[in-house]
Parts: sequence; C-alpha cells; structure tokens
Amino acid sequence: MDTLPAFYEPIDGMHIAAWQESPEGIEVIAFSSRKSAVCPQCHRRSHNKHSRYVRMLRDLPVSGKPVILVLQANKWFCLHPFSSVRVFTERFEGISSSKRNTDRLQLLLQELAFSMSAKAAERCSKASVCLQATIPFSI
Repeated sequence: MDTLPAFYEPIDGMHIAAWQESPEGIEVIAFSSRKSAVCPQCHRRSHNKHSRYVRMLRDLPVSGKPVILVLQANKWFCLHPFSSVRVFTERFEGISSSKRNTDRLQLLLQELAFSMSAKAAERCSKASVCLQATIPFSI
C-alpha cells in the first residue's frame, strides 16, 4: 500500500515513511522532519543532533483498526552554558513525554470513561472494533 488513508492525520513535525496493515491493525512508521529543536530547559533552539531513538505509541483507530505509531525521534545537544540539560529529546505537540498513547487517543479514552460507568465503557470499547485491540482491560 503506497499511501496512508487520507483521514489519518499525522502529528505536526513528523513525516510518514511507510505503513502496513495486518489483521491486528495498522502500523505507521514515521520520523521527525525537524532540522532543530528547542531545549525544554533554557528554551533556546539547537541545531546539534545527538542521536535518534524509537517510540511506539497507540493512536486513534483508522477504518475500525487500531493504529500503532512507530516514531523515530531525535535527541539534541543543548550548548547553552547555563542550561542544566546537556542532551534533550525533541517534543511533539500531541504526544506527551513518557506516555504510550497519543494525546488524541487519551482524550477519547477519557471521554469514554467519564461519560459512563467503568463497566459500560469497557463493554462499549470491547464491542467497538476500532478500540478492542488498543485498550488493556483489567478483569
């Protein structure tokens, strides 16, 4: 498959390299398209790339299938002498640091949880093909 469905909206600052569909869902491979990043400590822009790392995130479903986003992001050097951070990871709007879900999926899950009882939300999610493979449930 050459093109990702038009209704999958990539997160700002990333480029979709490839995607593949399987019976379990859709895997989207993406990488950062940025040439620089802002240090979260001193708020100065850095153009000095340190390394790359991969994050795996669950995203909103597409066509009733769960989406796993495999994002290759960058780490950057901060060369400002008064910054306490020497290496930092770039931030993406819509992806919280150290979270396994995108913010837009988290918002959907919260709306489900807050709009009904826990058992009703669980039944609703399990009945929905678009969510059943992406939400862990406790028994």
